[in-house]
Amino acid sequence: MTRFISTLVVLCFIGSQSLIANSKDKLFYDAVRAEASGDLLTAIDLYEGASKVSKSSNLHGNLANLYFKTEKYGKAVLNYRRALLLDPGNRAFQENLNFALETAGVNFPKTDLSIYLNSSSIDFWIISLTSTFWVGALALAFLYFQGWNQKKFIFPILIWFLLLCFLFWGAYTSTGNKSLLTREVIVTEINENESNASQNIPLRRFAGSGSSANTYVKPGESLWLNLSSNSLLQSHKSLSGQKWFLVQSIDNSKKGWVKSDAVSFLTRSE
Repeated sequence: MTRFISTLVVLCFIGSQSLIANSKDKLFYDAVRAEASGDLLTAIDLYEGASKVSKSSNLHGNLANLYFKTEKYGKAVLNYRRALLLDPGNRAFQENLNFALETAGVNFPKTDLSIYLNSSSIDFWIISLTSTFWVGALALAFLYFQGWNQKKFIFPILIWFLLLCFLFWGAYTSTGNKSLLTREVIVTEINENESNASQNIPLRRFAGSGSSANTYVKPGESLWLNLSSNSLLQSHKSLSGQKWFLVQSIDNSKKGWVKSDAVSFLTRSE
């Protein structure tokens, strides 16, 4: 009986995975067909649906292209950035992103997110740091038992220490960049009182539509959510149920409260 139940569970799991895969593929190819027929809005809805069950650079790249064609520059930038996170070396995505940023009148944030120090390189730095520590320690112990005097140890210890410092810096910087990436949001919507997609969005002094604006940001700009003293994202829910985030630019020149539905997280779908 137990064996039968286990087999049934496995078959149900395989079946559900197959259905999810088929649903994902169907949404994607339906979106491609809708795009080819010129029905861009339907294609966008289908790509968005596919993005909820699957992540691929081509999917986000196609979605970004459609948003750019429909002049939704904030969402175009968002999806080009997501495509590049999945395929960092894709020159076409990078060129399209640069053009979208230029069209939107937005400067790309100056963050230290090179391929050697981004969130995906953390494992490399930690493994290298751990390996270097133990290999160096064992090598020095071996040399000690070989009868090396103290003067001979100065140079190899110095090299070992400097290498450990460099690797620790790489691990620390990559970890910090990962944290920064998880807090990054892209401005994607226009002010509800404006009809022009080029209009700026206010960052308010307090979490409420009636509050005055500290400054303004454009669709496509990157902002970072502030952390409270207990390392939680600073947010507030108004009496109407609207959620607000306290955000700032990377150089802290812009800061204020923004509606949650006016921004989208870079590293996850809402």
